[in-house]
Amino acid sequence: MKKIFFLSVFLMLASCNKGISQETISEVKKNENFWKQREKMITDNEKDNEFPIKKDRLVNEKRVNSIDIHSQSLQFEVYIDDVLLYNFKGEASQHQGGAIGAHEINPLLLTSGTHEVKVRMYPALGQNIFGDAGGLNLIFFHYPYPNLKQVTYNAAMNGEEGIFLDQQKEYWAAEKGEYGKPGYAEAHYEPKEPLKLKGLPMYEWRSTFEADVPFDLVGWRNSVNLKKEYQENKNLNNEVIAEYKKIYEIIKSRDKDKFLQLIKEREDLTAETLYYGANEKNARSNEFVKMLQNNDYELEPLFEETFHLEFQGYGKLVSILNKADKEGIIRLKSKKNPNEKVYLDFLFQRKKKGDKLSVI
Repeated sequence: MKKIFFLSVFLMLASCNKGISQETISEVKKNENFWKQREKMITDNEKDNEFPIKKDRLVNEKRVNSIDIHSQSLQFEVYIDDVLLYNFKGEASQHQGGAIGAHEINPLLLTSGTHEVKVRMYPALGQNIFGDAGGLNLIFFHYPYPNLKQVTYNAAMNGEEGIFLDQQKEYWAAEKGEYGKPGYAEAHYEPKEPLKLKGLPMYEWRSTFEADVPFDLVGWRNSVNLKKEYQENKNLNNEVIAEYKKIYEIIKSRDKDKFLQLIKEREDLTAETLYYGANEKNARSNEFVKMLQNNDYELEPLFEETFHLEFQGYGKLVSILNKADKEGIIRLKSKKNPNEKVYLDFLFQRKKKGDKLSVI
């Protein structure tokens, strides 16, 4: 399944196209308990602390911070400072399937200091509770851009082995160093604390880590707490709906100029934190344009019945997930292969009280 993930938000807009399918209605109903349990887990684990905790220690090099993620037999979401980094759900989690790959986290860090990593774990698709299987491994590292060969692992996060989130009491530590020389260590089993997942419908794990960057950006850090605003005044829904209608029309009309203007602040932040040059910026913009102008894809209708309001960034960002498949609301479907979809996600912020919502 083809996906393009942007950070995003969408709210209630019923489509004037054909009605919602019975299959989608069934999926929404089937997932009702999931959303209730997830909301309870989020509420139960809420803390007053917000990250990052800024520290004045800018590095001189163009450093790229990343997390290598390996998973098996479970679905999960990884957040950095309460903003979604990576989401893995669906059929690929079945039959011992999993995710593998490195993910750059600079755009979510914004500044040097102490940051929070959070993982929400769910059983593989089709299972209601965890059995004995299911786990993932997070490896924290950084390198000086663009030298990928000069990797430094985060020793405080168990270095090259990383953090193992599973029910095992030990993990296999690889051979280290060169045989016969100081510092050499044979491959061996290393004890660890197992997670008590068995029998649970979901689990949240969190920790903190240190990461340094050569920039100090505000991003959404000082924005209005939209979650509190929503709790006090439900009209936030209507405001996001109005913004969303504009975005929907932009995508529907394939207006590349308006779309690029819409995501400009987000793209500028990404470019600055990942050290993009002019060529890389242009290439990224061209990918968006290509996507919008590709007539092989059609915009899928939206249905209010599927919308789930989601807050991130300790309440300062808002998005909408689809209750049926837990993915972003906006998707372009291939006319040739209906199973091939491109997901367009947005996050909204309000920079200060009285401001309009804007994409970040």
